[in-house]
Amino acid sequence: MTSAPQGTVDLTNCDREPIHIPGSVQGHGFLLVLRAGSATTLEVITASENAARYLDLPLDRILGADFSDLMESELTESLKKGLLSEGTAGEYVRFLGTGQFPRHGSTRYDFQVVGHRLDDLFVLEFEHTKQSVSQAELNTVISNFVSSIEELHDPIKLCQAVVRQIRRLTGFDRVMLYQFDEEGHGNVLAEDRNERLPSYLGIHFPNTDIPQQARALYVLNRIRIIPDVDYTPSPLVSTPEYQDAPPLDLSLSILRSVSPIHRQYMRNMGTISSMSISMVSEGRLWGLISGHHSEPLSVPYLVRSATEVLTRIATSQLIAHHRSSAMEQAIRLKSVHGQLLTFMAAGESYIDGLVKHPVELLAVTHAKGAAIVVGDRCTVVGEGPDPAVVLRFAKTLARRGREDLYVTHQLSLEFPEAEAMRAKASGLIAISLSQVHRMQILWFRPELLETVQWAGEPAKSEEFVDGILQIQPRHSFATWKQIVHGKSAPWTPVEIDSAREFRSIVLEIVLKRAEELADMASELEHTNRELEAFSYSVSHDLRAPFRHISGFAELLMENEASRLSETGKRHLATIAQSAQFAGLLVDSLLNFSRISRTQLELRPISMEMLARDVWHDVRQQEAKDRNIAIHIGNLPTVEADLNLMRQVWWNLFSNAIKYSRSREHAVITVSCQSGPSEHTFCVMDNGVGFEGQYAHKLFGAFQRLHRMEEFEGTGIGLANVRRIVSRHNGRTWATGEVNQGASIFFTLPTVSITRKTTAAPPGTAPEGNPKNS
Repeated sequence: MTSAPQGTVDLTNCDREPIHIPGSVQGHGFLLVLRAGSATTLEVITASENAARYLDLPLDRILGADFSDLMESELTESLKKGLLSEGTAGEYVRFLGTGQFPRHGSTRYDFQVVGHRLDDLFVLEFEHTKQSVSQAELNTVISNFVSSIEELHDPIKLCQAVVRQIRRLTGFDRVMLYQFDEEGHGNVLAEDRNERLPSYLGIHFPNTDIPQQARALYVLNRIRIIPDVDYTPSPLVSTPEYQDAPPLDLSLSILRSVSPIHRQYMRNMGTISSMSISMVSEGRLWGLISGHHSEPLSVPYLVRSATEVLTRIATSQLIAHHRSSAMEQAIRLKSVHGQLLTFMAAGESYIDGLVKHPVELLAVTHAKGAAIVVGDRCTVVGEGPDPAVVLRFAKTLARRGREDLYVTHQLSLEFPEAEAMRAKASGLIAISLSQVHRMQILWFRPELLETVQWAGEPAKSEEFVDGILQIQPRHSFATWKQIVHGKSAPWTPVEIDSAREFRSIVLEIVLKRAEELADMASELEHTNRELEAFSYSVSHDLRAPFRHISGFAELLMENEASRLSETGKRHLATIAQSAQFAGLLVDSLLNFSRISRTQLELRPISMEMLARDVWHDVRQQEAKDRNIAIHIGNLPTVEADLNLMRQVWWNLFSNAIKYSRSREHAVITVSCQSGPSEHTFCVMDNGVGFEGQYAHKLFGAFQRLHRMEEFEGTGIGLANVRRIVSRHNGRTWATGEVNQGASIFFTLPTVSITRKTTAAPPGTAPEGNPKNS
């Protein structure tokens, strides 16, 4: 097998340094790789160079030899039995026994032997150390530890208990436990030490201290021992047959040589020996327990195994405590969901149910502020940013096509445009409730200025060595303080799950409301059809009686006027006028009914040409002798029904003419603003105007804001406008002030309108002159 050279660790390969195939072992033991030659022989195909010294044999006599020829038969048989019994490829390290080497000589060394299988090979490691504690004593220590922590419900006290016990077992100057955060930085939670090494309690270690490939090894091989950082690496040497084979994978090795940069890191830290025990949860490196000593120190294998058992127990307890706390929190949040569900169901809309109960809304994620965005409307509750700022950011978030749930605790770092919200919104959870219409709920957390104490400045130094820019570990581990900006307290998994679940609840309510509205819409559509048919029938049937009343009143006035008193003539005139007005109302009602029942004939229409044409006709019929200035701007071409659009312009112009007749110089202005989805038309006059608070009444059928004595009309013209525009998927509204004129607005889509299939009722006459509407 070839030996992978240590090489130079530089800026291009720090995270790719092949630390699992260093090609050498530490000096406190030797390594042999065996291959089964037959049922009874195990051939040595690879050995560490220092095996020659420990076995007191030339290396060429070790390589290729039968394993049985190298040591005493009793030990050989014991090791064979341990290697060959129930072994599987990739099995974790197994303790196989103890022995003394060399087997001939005046000076013999105590060794502990461990081994594991690697595919079809056997890897034996002989560690030069002496077991100082019996297995029975270690079992007692473990049992007592378990009993002592049963009543510990404080995680920090549990951490302190385990580091104290491990230091007692190993004799290290300092043992500390640190947990990794979501970014991989380590925070020292507990420590037990003497005065030979400084305290790191409460200190943070940057994630760059442990590269990704090292973290993977910590998960795979949970104990790492370095008895003397100043050891001399012993290269691996193979038989000629295996010299060209891939480098030996030492991931499971206890003697695996150490990266040069880590050895320098230890020296700079003032530690000569160290041991690390991994705290693993569900395959993830949760934390580490690290022991440090100011001089060389060897910890026997069985003691290390006991510390690993203690660590596994403590890890399980800590994870169980964390899960218990998370479950309690989740139950509380479910209760909040239930409260909001009740509020949303009872409110006029689910939005009202949220806005009117800000405490519960904020409690969903333990946020300080929240915002509800629906279209271009934004409502902020709690300590949130300005609504206008939130609305702009919500649009940015929607444009970036983010997922249904977006979470961050450093918003301004991910969205520089959110810098304006940093003080109140460095943390954000956002849920989207619709892919069609922008509906979002956003929760905010304020910036949390945090002073982090690092074990030295986190950044690794860089030095040019032989023209290569190399990484060097920091030289000082003195406390280095950093003030962190732009971050909030991080969201916990429970809080994130709460937001995700709440989104599902809201969507369920929205869908339920949508189903209810669909049912109501269906019922209303059926009712409206019946009402329209009824109003059409009634209006049609009323036309003849009113014509008869008006006609006979006129005949009576012509033929019998000489026989009537003046009072009778006035009464008769009132009857005739009222009958004529009633007939006009009936005609208007008929036309109003036809608008909803007539099929749309959509075609491209130049609104500017149509507006000018209609103005010419209206002016001739209603204001031929008046001084009126008309300004018609550039109007776009739209897809609409020509006859219905003609009615819209006729009603709007007639309206403007009527309500501006008290002005000596009347001015009517027609304009349009085009957006990406709709055109907005406006007809503005300088007439008598109206009180703005009553603007909503303008478009109701038979609604009037002025007395009949002042301005004639049926009160149905603008209702016709609204109904026509609505059939074209548009909107209508009005603004105005008393004696300051009025502005009537309507919109039409910029894209094609879905054609209606509703047919006109049999016998319906073509649309009449819109003046009659």
